[in-house]
Amino acid sequence: MNFKRYLLACLYTKCKKKRAFCSAILILVFMLVFNFSFSINKIPSRNNEFGILTNTTLIEKYKIVPFSGSKNELFDTIKKVQLKKNADLKGSVLNETGESQEFVEVSLFRSVDSTFVKGTLTDSLGLFHLSDIVPGNYYLKAYALGSAPFYSDVIKLEENATVVSPPLILVPDVNKLNEVVITKKIDLVERKSDRFVIKVKESALAAGTSLDLLKNTPFVTISAANEVSLQSKKTLVLIDNKQYPDSSVESVLQMIPAGNIVTIELITNPSSKYDATYGAVINIITKKSQMDGYTGNVRVTGAQGQYGEYGANASLTYRKGKLTTFGTLGYRKSDQMSFNNTVRILNGTDVINEDVKRVFYQKFYSVQGGIQYDLTDRQYIGALITTNPFRRTGHFDSTNEFSKLNAPIDSVLVTNSPLKSKGYTSNYNLNYHYSSKSGDTELNALGTYTPYQSDFFQSFPSYVLGKNDEVIRVPNEYQTTNSTGIDIWIAQLDFIQNLKKEWKLEAGLKNQTSNSNSQIVYEENQNGSNVVVPEYSNDTKLRETILSGYGILYKNREKDKLQIGMRLENTDATYTGGEPQQYLKFFPTLFYQHDIDDLHNYSFSYKKTIIRTPYNELVPYTIFINNYTVFTGNPALKPQYNDNFSLGINLNKLNISINYVYIKGMLGQFPYKQDFDTGVTYFSLQNLDQSHDFYIDVFYPIKITSWWNSQNSGSVSGYSKSKGIVLGNQYSLSSFWYNFKTDHTISFSKNLKLEVIGTYSSKLTSELTHIGAVGNIDASFLINVLKNKGQIRVMATDILKRNVYTSDQYFSNYSSEKMRYNDSRKIGIEFTYNFGNVNTKRPAKKLGNDDALDRIQ
Repeated sequence: MNFKRYLLACLYTKCKKKRAFCSAILILVFMLVFNFSFSINKIPSRNNEFGILTNTTLIEKYKIVPFSGSKNELFDTIKKVQLKKNADLKGSVLNETGESQEFVEVSLFRSVDSTFVKGTLTDSLGLFHLSDIVPGNYYLKAYALGSAPFYSDVIKLEENATVVSPPLILVPDVNKLNEVVITKKIDLVERKSDRFVIKVKESALAAGTSLDLLKNTPFVTISAANEVSLQSKKTLVLIDNKQYPDSSVESVLQMIPAGNIVTIELITNPSSKYDATYGAVINIITKKSQMDGYTGNVRVTGAQGQYGEYGANASLTYRKGKLTTFGTLGYRKSDQMSFNNTVRILNGTDVINEDVKRVFYQKFYSVQGGIQYDLTDRQYIGALITTNPFRRTGHFDSTNEFSKLNAPIDSVLVTNSPLKSKGYTSNYNLNYHYSSKSGDTELNALGTYTPYQSDFFQSFPSYVLGKNDEVIRVPNEYQTTNSTGIDIWIAQLDFIQNLKKEWKLEAGLKNQTSNSNSQIVYEENQNGSNVVVPEYSNDTKLRETILSGYGILYKNREKDKLQIGMRLENTDATYTGGEPQQYLKFFPTLFYQHDIDDLHNYSFSYKKTIIRTPYNELVPYTIFINNYTVFTGNPALKPQYNDNFSLGINLNKLNISINYVYIKGMLGQFPYKQDFDTGVTYFSLQNLDQSHDFYIDVFYPIKITSWWNSQNSGSVSGYSKSKGIVLGNQYSLSSFWYNFKTDHTISFSKNLKLEVIGTYSSKLTSELTHIGAVGNIDASFLINVLKNKGQIRVMATDILKRNVYTSDQYFSNYSSEKMRYNDSRKIGIEFTYNFGNVNTKRPAKKLGNDDALDRIQ
C-alpha cells in the first residue's frame, strides 16, 4: 500500500489515534503546500466532503486552485498546485475613434463557466492591469454607462506570463441614449486613500489656463498674489513631475491650457518621498497615451475684461517603435491690472492713505523638447529640455495722502513708476528607468540642471502736492535694478522593492546644490546724474547644499494599509552678509487606513515638514516700493517647522478630514521699523513664535437628477491662533472661520454641457493678520464639435466681481488696512483641435528640483 492510500485508509479507520495522526499529517501538508497562516478571521467555508478551501477571496489571494475531483485525485492535485505560477494581464480600452477611455470597468471571467474572477478600472490613460491570475482560459468584459458592453475573445494565460490583450473597443449604446441627456457620467472627484483625483478632461471649466482651473478646484486656495495652496499647507505644484520657481509658477500655469489636463491629483498626505518642505502636493497630469504614430493639438484662446489675455499653444508627438520624440510651443499675451489701497496709522495720529494701481503688459513663451528611447521593454533612457522666457513692462501709479487722524489732507505724494522685467527658467534633464521582469524591483535615476535669470528695473519719479494741489516739492528721482541668477544641480536615485507578505520598500538619495547671485543697484539722481547709493545696494552670493535620504515601508493587506517613512536632510549654507547655517533634521511620516467595507473606512496620518526661507530673503537687500514703503532682507531668518496631523473618515460618498497643524517659527511679512519723522515703514519677513490651525474638511457629491450633478467641498469649521513679537511687543490673534466650493454640472446633450462653480471664504486670521471674506462665481459651456476632435469652451469668470482681498494689521504705534482688487471679471472663448493618433504617448519626467525651485522668487 503506497503512502497516499495509507493516509486515505487512516481517515476512515475506527482507531482514534490513527485517525488523529493522519489528520495532523494532512493539515501539515496543506500548510506546506499553500504557505497558509490560519487566523480566526480567515476560516474558509467547507463545502465538500474533504473540507477543501473554496472561499473565492482566499482562493484568489492565496493562489489556491479549487478541488472538485474524486478522492484518489486529491494528492495529485496538491502536487500540481505546488508548481502553479500565476500570470498578469494588461490592456487598454478605446472608443470607436481610437480615443483612450479612462475609468472604465474591466472584469475578468473564466471561459469555462463564466465565473467572475476579478475586476478593475482603467486609469487616466485608458490602461488596466490585472495581476496574480491563476493560469487558464479567460475572457474580458469592458463596460461604461452609455456604451454597449464589450466582450473579448478567449485569452489563454500560461504560467508566469504577462499577456497584453487586444484593445477593448466601446461603442455607444443607441438603445440607452436620448436626445438631451448624456448617460455616460463620471464623477468629477474621486477619493483615494491619500489623495483626491479631479477628473477635468471633460470639465466645461477646463478652459483658459491651468491657474484658472486651480481656482475652481476643491480645497485649493489661490491668494491675491496667485500663490497656490492645498488645505492651507505649503504646497508643491507638479506639472507632469516638473517644478518651477515661485516667480515663474504663475506664468507657467498660465502657459499650460486647462484643456490639455486630464486629471489633477490633490495629495493631502504626501509620503517621505517628497521633500520635507511640503505638507501637500498638487500633481497636474496632462494628456498621454500609448499608440505608435503622431499626434498633436492646436489651441487658441482669448478673454477680455478691462484688460485682455490672448494665447496660442501647439504640441506634437511622434512615436516609432522604441523611440518617442515630442515638443511644444506656446505664446501668451496677458495684460493685467490690480488696484491696492492701504491706510496706515503711525503713532496713533499720522495717517498715510496709499493708492497703487499696478499695470503689467506681459508676454510668456514656452518651448519644450524631449526624447525617450526604450532600451528594453523594462528600461529606458530619456532627455528633456524646457525653457520659459518672459518679458514684462508696465507701471505703478501711486498716490500717498498725508494727514492727521480725522483731519483734512496736508499733502499728496504722486509717483508714476515705469518698470520693465525679463528673465527665463530652463531645465536640462537626463533620466534612466529600470524595472525587473517580475515588476517587484524599480530603479529611477536622474540628473537635472536648472538655470534661472531675472532682471527687474524700476524708476521712481515723483512730486508732492500741497493743500491746493500746487507742486510744493520734487524729491530726488531714484531707480533700482535687481538682478538674480541661480544655478541648481540635482542628482537623485529612487529605488522600489516589493517584499514578501504584502510589504514594499521605497528608498532614495538626493543631492541638491544651489548657487545664487543677487545684485541690487540703487541709484539716486544728484545734480543731474545717477549716483549709486551703497547703503541701499548690495551684491550677495549664496551657496547651499542639501543632502537627503528617505526610506518608506508599505504594508497593504485586504483591509489595512500602513505606510511608515523617515526622511533625513542635512543642510549646509554659506552666504554673504550672514552666518553660515548647518543643520541635520529628521522628518517622519505615518499613514494608516482601515477599510470597514468597500464604502466605509477611516485613516490617520502624520507628517513633519520644514519651510525654508526663499534665497533672496536671506540676503540684506533693500527694495523701495515708494518713498514711504521699504522691504528688506533678513539674514537672521530661521526655517519654519510644521507638525501635520489628520484623521480621515469615509462614509459612503461623504468624506470627512479632521486636521490639526502645529507651526513653530511661522514666517510672515511684518513691519520691523517705523521712522515717525519721515513716515517711512520698513518691512521684512520674520519668524513668529508659534501658530495652531484646526479645521474639518468635507467633500460630498450629490446626483440631483440624471442630468444634474454637483460636487461640494470645503472647511465646515476652522480655528486658527498665532502669537509672536512685532515692533518689540508680543501679540496674539485667533479666529473661527469656514469656506466652501460647490460645482454644478448640467448636461443638455451629448455635446453640450454647462458647469457653474461658486466659492465663499469667511473672515479669518492668518499669522497676525486679519483676512476679509471673499466669494466668487464662474461659469462655462463646453461644446464638442467636429466629431469630438474639436472643442469650444465659453467661460465667464468673477461674475459677481467679488475678487476683492482685504487684510488688516493692528500693532502698537502702527496699524494698516489693505484692499486689493484684480481685474479678473472676463468673458473668454477657447477652441481646441486634436489631430493624428490621439493616443500617442508623450513621456513626462520628474526633474527632482522641486524644493530648490520653489524657493526662487
